[in-house]
Amino acid sequence: MTKSHGRKSRARTKSRARGAAFASANAGTLHQHTSGPSAADLQPVDPTRWGVDTAPDMRTASALISACIDRCAPCQQSLADKLLDEEAIVLAVLAGSVYTLHAETEQDAGGLASRATQVFFGLVKQAREYRDPGMLPPVVEMLPRESRAALLEDTLDMWTYYGHVDAGLLRERYPSPTGLSTVTVTMEGNDPEKAGPGVVVDLSALGHPAAYGVRTDMTRTGSGLVASVALVPESPEAGYDDLRWRCGWEPYIFQGLPSVDPAWVLKIDRTSGALLGIVRLLDATLRPERQPWEWRKDVYDRILWRAPVPAPPLASAKWLETARRRDTVLLYGPLDAGSDTPADWERLVSVHAYCQFTDRM
Repeated sequence: MTKSHGRKSRARTKSRARGAAFASANAGTLHQHTSGPSAADLQPVDPTRWGVDTAPDMRTASALISACIDRCAPCQQSLADKLLDEEAIVLAVLAGSVYTLHAETEQDAGGLASRATQVFFGLVKQAREYRDPGMLPPVVEMLPRESRAALLEDTLDMWTYYGHVDAGLLRERYPSPTGLSTVTVTMEGNDPEKAGPGVVVDLSALGHPAAYGVRTDMTRTGSGLVASVALVPESPEAGYDDLRWRCGWEPYIFQGLPSVDPAWVLKIDRTSGALLGIVRLLDATLRPERQPWEWRKDVYDRILWRAPVPAPPLASAKWLETARRRDTVLLYGPLDAGSDTPADWERLVSVHAYCQFTDRM
């Protein structure tokens, strides 16, 4: 074969493998890929186990797996972007199913897996142990987009490997519920791959995307002086929009005190009085029908602020006495560093949170 014929042959092969894909992608359409599991194969048998009433639409996920198996780069990119814009339940089911299958024979997510995937795999093992995947969608929902993209990339690598497995093995892996697992959030340094039921899992990779500093003070309200904590933005993502819309805090009531929101908790060291962190409890999302006192106190879906190590901020004796007596604290912000009053009262938000005096985050 001459060089010219060889070049033409390679071009024809490349065209058959990629030409239609690039042409359809450039035209704004995608061609069909069916090498992997179907959308029906990917749907959970019982969607309520995943925290939703109806089965999620897994058509994009099915097409994306098949595009990866077929090594169709244009479709992979377009479908991946589309999937990241869909509801968190789709990625949760896509990743949760294949990593549950993976956990049946492997102890870790793989040496090249991203930090977000390693943490997610630790939670998958917890969910598998307790036969309850309900914790997975809220975790995916709270991930920033770049972490979701990393999880999706690792997930697709897994599906490329497992994609040809008999469809019957790809269905629901949680046949009978026995209750949620006990996951305790703590400081960095714990290994999620070694976590078993009821032990510590490090969720530091799932922390809040905005950074804040805190400052304790006393705020006068119609109910008297209350212990309060002002949040001072320390990153571009922090500020009014973050607290108002991402965290769901309400507009500040001047000299007023809103009702307590039991989902938000300020953690305080019971011995030293140091502030440890501001968190939102996961069960406020997973178990809204339960009474707040039934929610697990050490399982979070958001860590808004965590004390720096080794110098957490200390509160005054008066502040601690007030917080202990009321068992609540007023969190508010954003407040500029070095300022006692906000630059714009209309852009100040707050939440009336519980205090928990404890020995760890």
